[in-house]
Amino acid sequence: MSSDIVIEALRLIEKIKLQYPSFVGRTATEQEIVDLELALKIKLPDWYRDLYLNVPIIDAEFGLQEYQVEDDFDGVSYIIWGDIGTVIQESMDYVPGIHVREKGYLFVASCSHGSGDPIFVNLNTSDQLVFRIYHDDTSVAQVADCLSNLFKNAII
Repeated sequence: MSSDIVIEALRLIEKIKLQYPSFVGRTATEQEIVDLELALKIKLPDWYRDLYLNVPIIDAEFGLQEYQVEDDFDGVSYIIWGDIGTVIQESMDYVPGIHVREKGYLFVASCSHGSGDPIFVNLNTSDQLVFRIYHDDTSVAQVADCLSNLFKNAII
């Protein structure tokens, strides 16, 4: 499964670069991954480490078809993939991260259009389910059935 995530994420980055040639994402360092594990007191899954260490996904912005298309709304939500410092901050200091961390949710992306409702992956699921967790009430809405499909179906 890890290779599917990395492959689809790399494909996404290539699509972003075709449309936005000046885009320069970055990968995490091994030390950042160690710092994240220490801060959260967890062992990250291999797929998570592979993604952050091998794909320049940090700061990538892309859309996902989150809502039904309406007359005046295409239903697309845009997100920006977070860096490790933001993952730590969203998980340790901010709602909803502090409330859902113990349930296995780990922040991955911010809404780039200002809703404040971040995107999380649940580390306790074998399929790497992807969720938006609302900061007002910590309700959870699944936005992708797996992380590789989130990347595969991303809208640029």
